[in-house]
Amino acid sequence: MRPHAEEEVSQMTDGRSDSPDGLARLDMSHHLHPFTDNARLAEMGGPRVFDRGAGCWLWDSEGRRYLDALAGLWCVNIGYGRAEMARVAAEQIERLAYYNTFFESTTAPAARLAAKLAEITPDGLDHVMFTNSGSEANDTILRLIRQFWLLEGQPEKTVVIGRQEAYHGSTLASSSVGGIPLMHAQAGLRLEGFVHVEAPHRYANAPTLPEQVYAMQAAIRLERTIKEIGPDRVAAFFAEPIQGAGGAIVPPEGYLSRVQEICRRHDILFVLDEVVSGFGRLGAWTAAEHFGLNPDFMTLAKGLSSGYVPITAAMVGRRVADVLLSRGGDLAHGFTYSGHPLAAAMALTNLDIIERERLVERVRDDIGPYFQDRLRSLSGHPLVGEVRGVGLLAGIELVQDKEKHLFFDPPGIVAAVCRDQMMERGIIVRAVRDILIISPPFVVERDQVDQIVSNLHDVFDLVSQQVGLALEDQRTEAAISGDDRALEGRTALITGASRGIGEAVARRFAEEGADLILVARSAEALRPVAEAVAGRGARVTCVAVDLSDPAAAETLASRIEETGASLDIVVANAGVLGEIRPLATQTDEDMDRVLSVNLTANALLIRTLHRFLNASDGGRVLLVGSGAGTGGFADWAPYGASKAGLDALMRTYAAETRDTSIRVNLVDPGEVRTAMRAAAAPDEDPERLPNPDRITDAFVRLASPVSTISGAVVPVSIRGETSDGGV
Repeated sequence: MRPHAEEEVSQMTDGRSDSPDGLARLDMSHHLHPFTDNARLAEMGGPRVFDRGAGCWLWDSEGRRYLDALAGLWCVNIGYGRAEMARVAAEQIERLAYYNTFFESTTAPAARLAAKLAEITPDGLDHVMFTNSGSEANDTILRLIRQFWLLEGQPEKTVVIGRQEAYHGSTLASSSVGGIPLMHAQAGLRLEGFVHVEAPHRYANAPTLPEQVYAMQAAIRLERTIKEIGPDRVAAFFAEPIQGAGGAIVPPEGYLSRVQEICRRHDILFVLDEVVSGFGRLGAWTAAEHFGLNPDFMTLAKGLSSGYVPITAAMVGRRVADVLLSRGGDLAHGFTYSGHPLAAAMALTNLDIIERERLVERVRDDIGPYFQDRLRSLSGHPLVGEVRGVGLLAGIELVQDKEKHLFFDPPGIVAAVCRDQMMERGIIVRAVRDILIISPPFVVERDQVDQIVSNLHDVFDLVSQQVGLALEDQRTEAAISGDDRALEGRTALITGASRGIGEAVARRFAEEGADLILVARSAEALRPVAEAVAGRGARVTCVAVDLSDPAAAETLASRIEETGASLDIVVANAGVLGEIRPLATQTDEDMDRVLSVNLTANALLIRTLHRFLNASDGGRVLLVGSGAGTGGFADWAPYGASKAGLDALMRTYAAETRDTSIRVNLVDPGEVRTAMRAAAAPDEDPERLPNPDRITDAFVRLASPVSTISGAVVPVSIRGETSDGGV
């Protein structure tokens, strides 16, 4: 046993690693996660540890509950925690835990399951090879395809055609027939002999074409590819009825029947990959039944056991099976766990539950239509380009501009943010490029569907505001990027200018050509700042006032009038922390002092200086939110309340001035190294926080005459300058 391994095992057995953090650390020490940036996962502190499930709900090891709107990975169709499944598993383990299906052997569960699958699937799919994953099932089909054409005397028929953005598995062969670019970029894929045609994604490829016209054109592209290769060389065409991991791509009406007919005409085997769609997700036992298809092969997986145990199946059509049975001899293919008796018994029980509870009919007639109708209520949202789906499978395509049919560039960021926001709200969905995938268990209730849709709407509102801010921020940055002095000729009043964020903004505004009115309680504290900015060519006026005094705003107005200066920008940054103690023990005096400086003074300032801002050709008001009061600082009650009040003040004033040239925003600086934060959190490592001068770009852009953002809370992380991801 390697060094430290005994210690880790001991920790697991004596309970010391059963904490969420302990399990996450143990996991990251040894577990390579599939389809995951494992280095990034380690930086995040390790994975979320899920502990138990019931129905459509999951709980993590910290006790937080999640609505699983993805059914695991499209598979937990009957929901979590079925006692009947556990009972059957225990009974089968006691009776016969394992025996193989090699050497002229079988088990009762394997034999019964084979017959059941032949009954469920379309006529002609009478034979099955059991496997343990969809990847293995498709690999098996690829092996059988080659063997079939070899036995038919056509060994040159080896080329397999798949589709772009298709997912058929992770083995070398199954990922090669799939069309996921990221997978092909690894390990030198794809293998020789695999070709891809366009996915039938009408919204992306031909949104203005009528559905039937696009269906015909997409099918013709397949036939054109077959002719270019030569039908005598093409062995098979693989298709997911609905491309799941490719973005819930629903084919246009008539497309699948056309490609099946093309395959028949050119003597090409037609493979229907029903890993996702099988066993009721579309409101029929198979997508072949739903779309009226009769393939030569069918891949079955996820819903076969509802994910309770690994088991999958490669269904083999009569034409191929007859050749293999009559002329194939020994079938040199299979797996140790093919037709595992425990997995087969649980799959039979799962199918019995689906039949007995009429879950396929429920998806077709009740919850499926409700689910699709409710999701389509999101279609009018500016962020939503298209909602598409069948039964309990749907995709929501997110776009930058739905009128112009403009996608996000680079793709994938916006959907990932929406996914993470949904997770924060306790709902699990999936992001593929800029498409959100939703596929809940068949037992999902209407109120749970409503919960999914309601939260999606809220997330779309939040993210579209962030996206709008990001796009406007980019346009503003582009507009001022060629100008070294973006605030030339502007006059800015900055409160709290003697240190921290106020001082950093003053220095930066001076560099950008602004004249400054610097405000703080102490004239002496303002002096070094004034000297520094004056040295950069700015005209500087210093005003020492205590903003807790109601007369302070009038004092400032008088000084502006005395100097004859205009006023274009107000940066309201003054703040006081007050005592850090529970709200119930705060004194009235402390509450009054904190609120008077942080909130009341800003309201008086805006009211008093409005006439100057309105006279400007582009008045700008920037209220500074709290970087210090975020996180676990519940005892900062007066400070937190006053900063929340700033948000309301900003929105009110922005609404009142929307028909003027005044623009009003609240800047959220995130976590920044300031004296106030250091005093409040003396044990915090200041080196992990950015200096205030690193966040001043956002202030320059929002203060510039070209900015049109108003009424928004703008995080400085919008440009990635803090640890927050942001949009």
